[in-house]
Amino acid sequence: PERLFHRKWLSISSEALAATRARGESRALDLQIEHDLLSGPKDHLEFTVVRENIQNKLESVCDRVVVEPKKTVRKLPRIQHLYAQLTGNLRREDDEFEILSSLHPTPAVCGLPKEAALLFISETEMFDRGMYAGPVGWFGGGESEFAVGVRSALVEKDSGALIYAGAGIVEGSNPSSEWDELELKTSQCTKLLQLEVPKQSKVENLEIIY
Repeated sequence: PERLFHRKWLSISSEALAATRARGESRALDLQIEHDLLSGPKDHLEFTVVRENIQNKLESVCDRVVVEPKKTVRKLPRIQHLYAQLTGNLRREDDEFEILSSLHPTPAVCGLPKEAALLFISETEMFDRGMYAGPVGWFGGGESEFAVGVRSALVEKDSGALIYAGAGIVEGSNPSSEWDELELKTSQCTKLLQLEVPKQSKVENLEIIY
């Protein structure tokens, strides 16, 4: 899960993650995928929307916000993302619930404009998100940390597992590519839990909210 925020006294940090690709089977292929991530207009738009929204939210509670790096690739064992780190100095030691509510939900799991996106989600999605995309973390006096509950599974004994994942839809999104991204994100969970993935037709249409 991506970090929503980490706070220690007046210091706070968050991160923007968007656009997902598999790791390459060779170093050359891996570098080519990295180049495609950094140069693709659709990926740049998706990432910029997320990064700028998080920056605006942090600026509402901070004196100063630094974005460094502004855009790079974070490589994990199986996937790679566009990534930026944002750090700031809080104006005061706000109630931690206020900080949490100002940063949640991130646009990566909700959309913009927020109110229209939430309405669209409630009318379109055929299930309750439950824990998916919610803040998962802890409060501890002068320090707190929360992550965004993405690419996660709710496992119940003798009942199986409910696996959650999503993809960012922006102008230029391709339905087939977005479905492939979803399968990539859920594949590790299904492998570890030894679940059979149901055969489903790929989505043919995407609706974008402006």
